[in-house]
Amino acid sequence: MFRLTSKVKIAAALAAGALTLGAAGAYAAANANNTVTVDPTKSFSLSNGTTTLNLVPLNNKSALILPPAGFTNAGQCVSWFATNRDYALTPAAGSKTVSKNYHGKLVSGVHAFCDKYATKTDSAETQTPDATDTTDATDSATTHGNGHANGHGKHARQTD
Repeated sequence: MFRLTSKVKIAAALAAGALTLGAAGAYAAANANNTVTVDPTKSFSLSNGTTTLNLVPLNNKSALILPPAGFTNAGQCVSWFATNRDYALTPAAGSKTVSKNYHGKLVSGVHAFCDKYATKTDSAETQTPDATDTTDATDSATTHGNGHANGHGKHARQTD
């Protein structure tokens, strides 16, 4: 046979622990409550003229009404939805539950909804260098921290 060294004993203990944790994880996953119950009869729609969001309130909230002034940009739109977060996308017909990851699905829908308010920029725009910028290649002897530990590293004074 072979001798039971401390390394073999430790490996056996780790394997037994991993098996126990694996079983506990499988039990938790099988018995977890992964859904939230909603009342689909309270669902409502928000439209921006381009995209419609079908939402259902959570925690007995009432239906949302878009601000009368609308949104000036996509960030304002997303921020408004972030402050009104007790809502989920309406579940499929006949379903009374949404999955616990409803927030991720809602954010995806909100992104599509708020895309209408995104400001488009011209990709051909170029930047003109500032004439007052005095940074020059001759300043290479000047140190600017040199990364980690401010010059205390192995390659701190290396000049390439």
